[in-house]
Amino acid sequence: MNENIKSLCFKYFSGKASDADAALIRAFLQESAENAAAFRSWEQEWKQNSIPTLAQVRAFKALRSRIRMRAWKRACAWTAAAAAILLLVFIPLGRKNMAPATEPESNIFTVETRFCEQTKVILPDSTVVWLNAASRLSYSDDYMKGNRTVSLQGEGFFDVRHNPAKPFIVKMDGNEITVFGTRFNASAYPSEGRIEAALLEGSIAFSNASASVLMQPGEILSYNTVEDKLEKYAGDVSSRTSWLGGTLVYSSIALPDLLGRISALSGNKITYIGGGKGVKPFAIILNIKESIPNILDAISYICPVKWHRDENGGYIVETI
Repeated sequence: MNENIKSLCFKYFSGKASDADAALIRAFLQESAENAAAFRSWEQEWKQNSIPTLAQVRAFKALRSRIRMRAWKRACAWTAAAAAILLLVFIPLGRKNMAPATEPESNIFTVETRFCEQTKVILPDSTVVWLNAASRLSYSDDYMKGNRTVSLQGEGFFDVRHNPAKPFIVKMDGNEITVFGTRFNASAYPSEGRIEAALLEGSIAFSNASASVLMQPGEILSYNTVEDKLEKYAGDVSSRTSWLGGTLVYSSIALPDLLGRISALSGNKITYIGGGKGVKPFAIILNIKESIPNILDAISYICPVKWHRDENGGYIVETI
């Protein structure tokens, strides 16, 4: 029995499982905690033995086969404790509406990465998502039945399978990106107070309660969630995907925004004290596997700032 379920799970990880296959897998997961543990073990086995397609190699040449989760954890020095492995959480949630009692419950699949982790997710329609550190991607078992909707917190690079009959939608805390078969990067870390999208191919539409914007390749969108301010401009979209290769690349970034991104990815508290002088936006390339002290040292070489540790283990950065 387990061998049959294992084969079905491998089909699911490859994005080839049918609705019937997915139903059998869900039933297997709900039976016991041991089954859930076996599912996670099979997922790791599949990841170690799977070979990327030629299209994936071409599209994501920056993400070499050597950059796997284990290697990432060994090299990353941002956290004092060893990073935990990726958790694939299966959480049954009842629908809270006036549906008939006979309607089956909807279940939510959630994939999470912790600080300093990255992982690849293959959705049931073969859409591929690369999740950056401290990110969460969720979708229900209604996926593919009427539409293709996922929820994102954090950052992800999407290679969406084209299907005009079933739109692909990314929800981000009251904001949506509707996709028309494309490749794009989306960032929505709650601590940053900003949502960004960078479009490489195809077209996407960003919308919320106050605005709706269509994007073309080569454009970057930035939405300030605190001030309700939306901006779209042509820019270096490849810099928004540099994290796939282990670097942060900015042709122009404000210091508070850079420190906020480093804090979001690493889980370290970084407090910026402007001192009334301010620092103009600057260009920088950082290796995100470096330690926080090394990164702050690099920033201090090009900006008039100094830094020190506070009594709680956080970092204080101030202009001089």
